[in-house]
Amino acid sequence: MLGSGERSQRQHLAARGSRFGMHRLLASLNTILSARTVPRYLVALLVVACTTAALLPARSALGVLNIGLIYLLVTFALALGFGSGPAAFAAVISFLAFDFFLVPPLYTLSVASASHVLALFVFLGIAIATGQLVARVRTRTEVAIREQRRTALLYELNAALIADVTLDSILATIVERVVHVYGARQCRILLPRDDSLTVCARFPATAPTGLDRQRQALAAWALERRVPVGQSSAGRRIVQPHGIARVAPLPLPRRDPDVLYLPITTAERTVGVLEVVGKPGGGRFGKDDETLLTSFANQAALALERTRLTDEAARAAALAQSDELKSALLAAVSHDLRTPLAAIKASATSLLDPAVEWDDAARAEFLHAINEESDRLALVVGNLLDLSRIEAGALRPDKQWYDIAELVQDVLGRMASRAAPHPLTPHIEPDLPLACFDYVEISQVLTNLIENAIKYTPPDTPIAVAARLVPGAIEVSVSDRGPGIPPHRVPRIFDKFYRADPRGRIAGTGIGLAISKGLVEAHGGRIWAESEVGTGTTVRFTLPLAQAPASKERTA
Repeated sequence: MLGSGERSQRQHLAARGSRFGMHRLLASLNTILSARTVPRYLVALLVVACTTAALLPARSALGVLNIGLIYLLVTFALALGFGSGPAAFAAVISFLAFDFFLVPPLYTLSVASASHVLALFVFLGIAIATGQLVARVRTRTEVAIREQRRTALLYELNAALIADVTLDSILATIVERVVHVYGARQCRILLPRDDSLTVCARFPATAPTGLDRQRQALAAWALERRVPVGQSSAGRRIVQPHGIARVAPLPLPRRDPDVLYLPITTAERTVGVLEVVGKPGGGRFGKDDETLLTSFANQAALALERTRLTDEAARAAALAQSDELKSALLAAVSHDLRTPLAAIKASATSLLDPAVEWDDAARAEFLHAINEESDRLALVVGNLLDLSRIEAGALRPDKQWYDIAELVQDVLGRMASRAAPHPLTPHIEPDLPLACFDYVEISQVLTNLIENAIKYTPPDTPIAVAARLVPGAIEVSVSDRGPGIPPHRVPRIFDKFYRADPRGRIAGTGIGLAISKGLVEAHGGRIWAESEVGTGTTVRFTLPLAQAPASKERTA
């Protein structure tokens, strides 16, 4: 005999097995009902029964041939509406009903006439064959309609994506189209960030921005294994579409709609997951739904891959540009740095040579050379620092109220020794108003323009510096009577490291005008050049006028 403990344990196991068997039975029935197999066959049976009932009163008047044709029409209709299975079932039922109710002797399966036997079996063969043919045509038509719908959806999606340029807008368009065009309840795109999946796009706006533990696990499953996975409402279970259940169904059914997770994959890796909630019309996602939604996932993969490639191309272009600028900078600066350093080194070495007694005039000449070359070296270094500030967007002019006429006179006085072979002539309009600008930066702009004119004009060529009032601004210009610049090169003279003389006969780094352009634009003005070959060049820039404070005095 069994002990009470062992008996209770066996009873518990039996009850548990019974519950598990009941759960499996309920799941199987649910699967059958969800496939709608039984209702289609019931409808076929009811249609044949109703047709037979309608033919009973007129069986003597219609004849066997007409009755067979009517049953054939019924079989055709069922094949068109429900497919090959119900059509074959209807053909067999029609054959039996035809023989039992409408062919003499009535209400028996025996047949009195040999011709009736042939007619019945011919009817059965034709009904089954034509039903299968009609069902096949129906299936192919459905496939064509689905492909047409899929093509239309993809066309509409691609047309919508063409107008989008950023990754966020493209992903937002994809999830919006899944809801509006496909008909899902909601859609989200999940991308891996910081060792977890994050919602990067969702539609509608009421869709949750976070993931619970169960959905996080499902999405991670699809991401890691690169296979679709879904959560079915038929008994809270996790399934791979058209595959085996991964988790046994629980007794309580879900009221939430089905969820499908599709991996967003490229040729090399899985970049995210497309979450689709709610199939149109309800029920479980089928193979056609999965195929169609995979197209949306592929579009998301293309968008993500395109963004990645664009970023990589931008980084590569930035690195190439950086290398190009570095090479141009080294090529341009190396000469301008070496020349003053060599002159300073030679002068200092000569002064320090104890074997030579230098007179006062020679010492003064050496010291003057050191001073001049130091200024030149400081100008080159200052230009490089200003260029780096302009490139970094860190240029912040320290604006004060100044008289532009006094600035022009100050710059001309400092440039007099350097421009000795070139007569400098000021043309300043009287009674110019005060302007608000950074004195050091605008004086550097004017200095760069004058030095540029000195370098590119032959000796004894006059250089004119003018200042005048124009609507809303003060215009300053530097004009020379040099050889001029070809028209196709004028728009580029403000580019970094660009030389108007490509043969490199004129010393310089090619950044003076680029720095001048950056300084002028930082003040809200503009700078441009006017030149004709053989007549000279004029470079103009403007400083916007602002309302000067009433108590502000003119300052130098």
